[in-house]
Amino acid sequence: MPRVRRRRNRIHDFHALEDRTLLTTLIALVDSGVDLTDQAVLPYLDLNSGYDAYNKVAYTTGGPQTIQDTSLQHGHGSVVAGMIVQGIKDATAAAGSTPVDVKIMPIRDTSSGLNIDKDALIRGVFYAADHGASVINLSVNTYYNPSLDDPSSPYNGESLVQAIQYAETKGAVVVTAPGNGASNIDFIPVFPPYADDPAYSTYRPTPTNVLVAAAVDAQGNLTSISNWGPIHVDLGAYSGPEGATSYSAGYTSGVAGVVSNLMPAGRTARNVIDVLDQTVTPHAQSVGAWSSTGGVLNPAAAVARVLQPLQTAAGPVAIDAGGGASGSYRSDAYFSGGTTYTTASAVDVGGVDSPAPQQVYQSARQGDFSYTIGGLVAGGAYDVRLDFAELSVSGAGQRLFNVSINGATALNNFDVFAQAGGMNKAVVRDFIIRADASGTIQISFASVQGGAEVNGIVVSTATDLALKSPVFSSTIENTAFNPQAAVDGNSTTRWSSGQWMQNTSTGWITVDLGDLYNIADVYMNWERAYAVNYEIQVSPDLVSWTTLRSVTGRSAPGIDDESGLSGVGRYVRIYCTQTNATDNYSLYDLNVYGTRLSNLAAGKPATSSTVESAAYLPANAVDSSSTTRWSSGQWMQNTSTGWFAVDLGALYNLSGVQLNWETAYAVDYQIQASTNGTDWTTLKTITGNAQKGIVTFDDLSGVGRFVRIYCTQTNATGNYSLYDVKVYGTPLTDLAAGKSATSSTLEGPGFEASRAVDSNSTTRWSSGQWMQNTQTGWIAVDLGAQYNIDDVRLNWEKAYAVDYQIQLSDDGVNWTTIRAVTGRSAPGLDDQSGLSGSGRYIRIYCTQTNATGNYSLYDLQVFGAPASSVTPQAAPSTSLAASPITAQGPIAAGKLSTIKRSPANGWLLQGRPHPSTPQLARPGRPFPGIPSRKAGL
Repeated sequence: MPRVRRRRNRIHDFHALEDRTLLTTLIALVDSGVDLTDQAVLPYLDLNSGYDAYNKVAYTTGGPQTIQDTSLQHGHGSVVAGMIVQGIKDATAAAGSTPVDVKIMPIRDTSSGLNIDKDALIRGVFYAADHGASVINLSVNTYYNPSLDDPSSPYNGESLVQAIQYAETKGAVVVTAPGNGASNIDFIPVFPPYADDPAYSTYRPTPTNVLVAAAVDAQGNLTSISNWGPIHVDLGAYSGPEGATSYSAGYTSGVAGVVSNLMPAGRTARNVIDVLDQTVTPHAQSVGAWSSTGGVLNPAAAVARVLQPLQTAAGPVAIDAGGGASGSYRSDAYFSGGTTYTTASAVDVGGVDSPAPQQVYQSARQGDFSYTIGGLVAGGAYDVRLDFAELSVSGAGQRLFNVSINGATALNNFDVFAQAGGMNKAVVRDFIIRADASGTIQISFASVQGGAEVNGIVVSTATDLALKSPVFSSTIENTAFNPQAAVDGNSTTRWSSGQWMQNTSTGWITVDLGDLYNIADVYMNWERAYAVNYEIQVSPDLVSWTTLRSVTGRSAPGIDDESGLSGVGRYVRIYCTQTNATDNYSLYDLNVYGTRLSNLAAGKPATSSTVESAAYLPANAVDSSSTTRWSSGQWMQNTSTGWFAVDLGALYNLSGVQLNWETAYAVDYQIQASTNGTDWTTLKTITGNAQKGIVTFDDLSGVGRFVRIYCTQTNATGNYSLYDVKVYGTPLTDLAAGKSATSSTLEGPGFEASRAVDSNSTTRWSSGQWMQNTQTGWIAVDLGAQYNIDDVRLNWEKAYAVDYQIQLSDDGVNWTTIRAVTGRSAPGLDDQSGLSGSGRYIRIYCTQTNATGNYSLYDLQVFGAPASSVTPQAAPSTSLAASPITAQGPIAAGKLSTIKRSPANGWLLQGRPHPSTPQLARPGRPFPGIPSRKAGL
């Protein structure tokens, strides 16, 4: 039976990287040589460190022939060198702007014709260790531990295992291949993979610097020829089109070299291996248990683990996707795939709480790509924030993409332009997600149309919203078991409803989060008095409750993590309906995770009917402080009518308002919305209010840029005063932005119809005075699809239309008028809301000019929803139950070639008849189209 290898202790998190002088990290390639004509590899060769270990001649003495591949012009060693370079490139890309300097030390261990020599192999390992190699790549298998027979060498008599152990004393990782026999090597002792197994390696101390890489394809599946072994194989790695383990070892060596280069001085070989092992992408195989980590090498996660080692539990990782460092955001890193895009245009962050620096929104990573953040606490709850701004497309529907986090869908058919309400406007999405078993969060972006895009990523430890928050319950057993014990951060104290106080099977515990949150995760730790059946409920006001999840049939105490929730509330209640045999309910811990709703009113311009004094300005109600307030002033309130209004800066679909009244609360008032600040629509009427404090309205429905609290009845104070006014909603999408526009006439170049739909209020369409032969003129826009139109917003230049019609058409030929406007008398904003009609084309049909004899529009904006014949965009989801991330291949792999195993005389030989005398074997062979190599390939 195979023996279990000595346990490898998991390293602690690194401290922040020390300052270091960038030195070249060398990867020793001990193989058949390299192809000095390969222009892709040549820049990565450190020629002066090259060595012919077979003839014992240095490159500096013997020249190019000492390291030229002896198997073929582009033979085994040359292909492995190419895989090392690919590993270097992939890991370097993940490092972003962090400098990386990694080169290959070519060491040839063969004579001409690929006659592998054990003495040259061992000699090459010692040479690499003595000449500063941080990684040593070995692509050779043997059933025994050979020794050096070279009286002229100071290492004469030393074995391969001793050479590997010596390399460990020099800080070098030895990466090796398990072989290509499609077998479990835990039952087939083979070296070097068994070099760190004390049961088979008699040398002491047993090396701990060996990393064994099985071969996987681009999907993370073991190739048809790769050996495996849950004890003696560490991980899987990409292996190129042929899927041989020599090439997976080469790729792994390249990544290991970059990781070593990025680590602080004093790092050990074991430190490097632990980083690679601890950041794999978990991947199940059809053979069952297949490696000690059960995962596939993840270059981006490994690099991230080194660059941000302490992000783990406390500080956030903030990444400027596609850009350089800005404020707390570091330069782009931890990514795989995609391209960058930047703009100098300012981005409107008015609709975003706590926006990122402007520079973050002005750069983006685009295409198909992923970000992998490692070094997190396995199973820990994290807040993943994604910053978006559409920088390069000018209309809705032009860029659609999906986002998944740890394999679960986060955003589906996401349209940044539509969600932000236009080009160069910021929007944020937040998710609560638990890191996977390896302490990793992977965020994948996949294009549906036009390429995916992200501007900034922040991963931070999620805040337990319930921690030490106000909490109350249906009953308590006694004062030692009050509900506060469930939110005190102490898992030894608990709330208990009490057996004798629980008259029915119904009991509950409720926590007040203090503000509206989108609840994503509730984590409970039940005492033995667990609930068999219960509901997780949310409420904005302790009156109306919404059930987010019903749990039935629970049968054990302990941890109960209910993730993937989605619902808005200030209060969270665990409503229990069925006890177990204890006839009681008891919780050690109640943790709640979620994201605060974005307050659209925060920091926005505010006005009011009156103010008490300069200390009570309306701005105080939107300053995100609940200690400052607006007051209308008792002596300035000549009537019972007073109001407070806030300009949100853009049109929104309004869904909620939260007010925090001082003692001067309104008894009767209305919540109103307006698109122009003049014409108001009442969304909610409140009568008979009798208390101060927070009140939330989460059932509003309306469109507006301006929100007004219109008060009509004071209480005895004769005054109105608000600590806070918060507004919630989603941006409206300008359906006309960037779409095809035409007109009856135009004044000339620079005044085309497209200027009215370019999202720029300084450019304009003009029909032209001299080209306007009649009073009739028009501008039309093709929206690209059928929409139900409910609002049209015009911004007239001084050449406004006195009379005009808003018309819709399905074909651009037959038009229906949905509103006729007459008697307009001024330029500027003209908001036509409350429209009803459906069409693909929209036209502003003008019939009466003013004295200018012309028509001219700065802006033509159209708002509405897809018609029933159009599939609407799916709403963002926060259903993010943690799941293993999908293995990610650095490049696409071609079709695997079949390679047969032909072992003989105690040697593992791949792909050729065995020789009459034992030889070392290379676990690999050429790529398709390259002539077959000789001797053991």
